[in-house]
Amino acid sequence: MQDSRIVKIGLPPHFVNTSRRIPRITETAKIPLSDPGRHGMEGYTSYNSRAVLFAATGSLFAGFGLAVITTTLGQPTFYESLSLVADPTDPDYGYTNTIIGAVNGVFFGGGFFGTLLSGWTADRFGRLNGFRIASALGIIGAVIQTGSVNVAMYLVARVITGLAAGNTLAAMPTYYAEVSPPHSRGLMTGAHGSFINLGYFLAGWIGFGCFHAPDTTFSWRFPNAVLALLGIILMIGTFFIPESPRWLVQHGRGAEAYELLRKLHHSASDPEDHFAQREFAQIERQQADDAAILARDGKWQLFTTKTYRKRFILAFLVMAGGQNVGTLVINNYTVLLYRSLGLNNEISLMLSALYNTLAAIANFVGAYYSDRLGRRKALVWGYCINMSMFIVATGLIAKYSTSASKGIAAAAVVFLYLYVIAYGGLIDINQFTAVTEIFPSYLRSEATSYSVSAIFLMDVLWLQLAPTAQASIGWKYYLVFVCLGLAHTVHIYFFLPDANGMALEEIDALFGKKPATNLTDNTLEAEVKDSLPSKEDATAVHVTKV
Repeated sequence: MQDSRIVKIGLPPHFVNTSRRIPRITETAKIPLSDPGRHGMEGYTSYNSRAVLFAATGSLFAGFGLAVITTTLGQPTFYESLSLVADPTDPDYGYTNTIIGAVNGVFFGGGFFGTLLSGWTADRFGRLNGFRIASALGIIGAVIQTGSVNVAMYLVARVITGLAAGNTLAAMPTYYAEVSPPHSRGLMTGAHGSFINLGYFLAGWIGFGCFHAPDTTFSWRFPNAVLALLGIILMIGTFFIPESPRWLVQHGRGAEAYELLRKLHHSASDPEDHFAQREFAQIERQQADDAAILARDGKWQLFTTKTYRKRFILAFLVMAGGQNVGTLVINNYTVLLYRSLGLNNEISLMLSALYNTLAAIANFVGAYYSDRLGRRKALVWGYCINMSMFIVATGLIAKYSTSASKGIAAAAVVFLYLYVIAYGGLIDINQFTAVTEIFPSYLRSEATSYSVSAIFLMDVLWLQLAPTAQASIGWKYYLVFVCLGLAHTVHIYFFLPDANGMALEEIDALFGKKPATNLTDNTLEAEVKDSLPSKEDATAVHVTKV
């Protein structure tokens, strides 16, 4: 349902119009409440929550797209359909191993280019149109993937679905951060990790259910068809959520942005929308400053300007760290890993689904506590616990390789479960928020897309190596992730500042760059009121509302 209303408000200057600069205040006036967010001015509405939940279908699509190969590899009819040998003891299984590596490799290769595409489409066409492009690619790729009759066809489909998954994986956290109020940004941007893992949860249990279907190709084709359905839902959902208010201001649509902020961040304790007024004026001031910097330093300043280059390297390493602890190798090969522990296909699929269930629950719980803990503290604790569990699990897998027993296998599975609980509740849920929030609005989509590409670069490496490494050196392959995980723990502890509770426009201060203003500036509300036209010359602006 859509309704509309007429909003009377003056249009702010266009993002690229630097000729009209907002006067700078040399002495910032402070209001009695030093932190309007913590003292009740800041809030969000059910409309804000619905917008995030609708958008989360993009994260759900990305998660399901990443996970569907896990259950596909556990279905015997998949191998038959593509004329592959399924028995690891067969002399020809080496070719199957190569194809399994290629199936994952081309997906993550496509995902890498999909992340780069997301930054450009989001800035050029808007956040919502970027989602629509991703969903269209996802639908096409999933349909081909479902109907594949040979290896070549399936590999082509995996490239296309990889493009779509990479696009949504990078694009969604930017959107969440830009529609969230500062003190709830961890919760709302945490929807990305939560719904990615919900996608893994769905893929796991759908795959387990399909394993019990009649001995036909339905057992692996249906889960792939669900991916196309999720792409359709994402496409439809984009017509029921608002555009990013920060993108609107950048493109000269400030009237819409102002009304949207009032609708998103209205609070019963702030009936006159003082917080939304301050937020809008702050965004407008910062965009004016950013426009001048863009005109002066050029479009490549992410790499040429020290403060932005420093943030990009930090963000890239944070995202790389999330993969260098071995999570997607375990996710994508859990069924094969359980087989190596002596478990049959059915039990392996069930345990894989349970693994993803625990990850999803941990993500939702972690999102609730994200704004209380802060991103830096959560990540450091997450890596410490995660690595501890992984070291024990690796030792148990090593022990099983020389002295197989059900007790050792069961213990290894338990510690892998504890591993994914720590990863989901502390690392996965916070890494996207930490990476997205540290960039200014005019660089956020581009910088986030480049940073998230680290996921795919790392996983192309690790997933390509995994089948051969597991077949040749077995459990020793996991020692690489233990060492890298410890290194990333130290890096985050010393180099990642905590932006918890800060407005996006104020985070520059953590990296040595003075922000245009802050939310406690008492002149912000007056600035918005001064921009309102008089009754005689008011301009009516039609704003479509969900």
